[in-house]
Amino acid sequence: LEKDTYGGSFLYHTENNQVMVGFVVGLAYTNPYLSPFEEFQRYKTHPAIRKYLEGGKRVSYGARAMTAGGLMSLPKLVFPGGALVGDDAGFLNAARIKGSHAAIKTGMLAAEAAFDAVQAGRQSDELTAYPEAFKNSWLHEELYKARNFKQWMSKGLYLGTLMVGIEQKLLGGNVPWTLHHQHRDHEMLRPASQCKPIEYPKPDGKLTFDRLSSVFISNTNHEENQPAHLT
Repeated sequence: LEKDTYGGSFLYHTENNQVMVGFVVGLAYTNPYLSPFEEFQRYKTHPAIRKYLEGGKRVSYGARAMTAGGLMSLPKLVFPGGALVGDDAGFLNAARIKGSHAAIKTGMLAAEAAFDAVQAGRQSDELTAYPEAFKNSWLHEELYKARNFKQWMSKGLYLGTLMVGIEQKLLGGNVPWTLHHQHRDHEMLRPASQCKPIEYPKPDGKLTFDRLSSVFISNTNHEENQPAHLT
């Protein structure tokens, strides 16, 4: 990625000589010619990654959008008769690229609040005990320490990495300042006429692949007569 585009990657070893490889692109990128899918394909050709994939077989594929704004982007967590928990609400530690533990913890906190409400004979009101319990939990403390991560990374590769290193590694997230999001991600996109087109290499069918065959093995299924959801 260009130095002003936020992103990252991972490669995990698993059983049966398999690896799981992924590539993340922040949706605040400015160039409309940028394709997260194509960037991922190109990423796999990097010498440090290629050596783990060459000669192997692609067995599955998937893609999703992550709610990565962190603590500063959390919405109101409760409404009459319901609550927001897990990744959809934004409980993700983007600095660690980890959210499963946060999703489980918020589910537990919401369940405890719901159980108490049912025991008290309440229904269709707001589970105010849930957000209160979250604020007093270890999860809130963890996300609070990582609250500035995405805001710093939006400053670019060099300044962003430097400040994240100082905050997270040297100071453990215990800093007196809080950075706030200044814009929505999509507001950063520039007109194509102001940007340089990106020429991506064609897929070779061995290490890099096209979209259609990737979606085919993503286990995505829907009704054949389902109306188009894009307008």
